[in-house]
Amino acid sequence: MKKEKKELREGLKKLDAYAGQLGINSLFLEEGPTVAMDSLILGLAIGGELSIDITCNFIHVPELGNVVQFYGQLQLDQILEEEPNAFTEQSILQMINCLNQTIPVGQLLYMQGQGEEEPRHAIGIRYTMLTDLDEEKELDKCGNVIKMLMDIYEVLCSTLLLLLEGESLESAMDIVEHFME
Repeated sequence: MKKEKKELREGLKKLDAYAGQLGINSLFLEEGPTVAMDSLILGLAIGGELSIDITCNFIHVPELGNVVQFYGQLQLDQILEEEPNAFTEQSILQMINCLNQTIPVGQLLYMQGQGEEEPRHAIGIRYTMLTDLDEEKELDKCGNVIKMLMDIYEVLCSTLLLLLEGESLESAMDIVEHFME
């Protein structure tokens, strides 16, 4: 195994141990026939109602450095099946644009799957950062990012709930912005 790949794997293992110290359930998956690259899965829970799995990958980008990417996904298919008139593609895109303007970091993405295995409609949450994961302060930064992702997920779910309850997008965003303050 290349020295660089070994260092990246060790960095993810350090993050795995750190997540355990924070009380976050995590699972390290080593690259192999069924896993495309080393990954760390973080099971984030907010209260007893909301949960999301965030996947962390740690890669080397030439001329840039080492990058950790956090990525989670909220599937909308079940919501759209139960409430087919709750959202249109346009309203989902408008909501994501508004949230991306309101939330100062990270990205929300609207994705439409084409294959049998993929969700037809999903909202992705992504955050990337340069780090070597080699010092406690870098792990602390990742811990803060994980907490921030939990907050973003809670804001996203709150916005969707408000829209499901019949609030207009403008009204829902006003409520969410007041909630965020």
